[in-house]
Amino acid sequence: MLKKVAMLLCVFGAAAVLTGCSSLQTASVADFNKQDVVASGTAVEHIAVATHGLYLLWIPLITGSTDNFGVPTLVTDTVSPQALTAAVTKQAKSAGARTTADLVTDVTSAGFIFYYRFGTASGTAVK
Repeated sequence: MLKKVAMLLCVFGAAAVLTGCSSLQTASVADFNKQDVVASGTAVEHIAVATHGLYLLWIPLITGSTDNFGVPTLVTDTVSPQALTAAVTKQAKSAGARTTADLVTDVTSAGFIFYYRFGTASGTAVK
C-alpha cells in the first residue's frame, strides 16, 4: 500500500513540475528582413504567447500565468482563447500598437479525467 501511495505522489509531483508554464516571445521589426508583414499600417513587432496546464475535468489545477510569464498559477483558467488573446493584445498595446493584425489562437487538450491543455496565440502589433 505504501508503494502505491509513493508511486501516486511521484506521478502527481512529476505532473506538477512539468505543467503550469507560460512564455511570451516577440520578434522586432529588424527580424522582418525589410518585408511588409501587414497590408496597412506599420508593424511594430510580432508577438507569440504559449501556456499549458493540468486540469481535473473542467477545473484548472496548475496552469501558466498569462500576466506574469514563467510563473504557474493555481485554479485559474489561463489556457483559453480569451486569456491568450488578452495576453497578446496587452503586449501589443504596451509596444505602442493601435491594432493587432492576424491574431490567431489554438487550444488543444489530451486526456480524460485528468487532462493536459496547451494553448498558443500570435499576432502582429501595428501602429
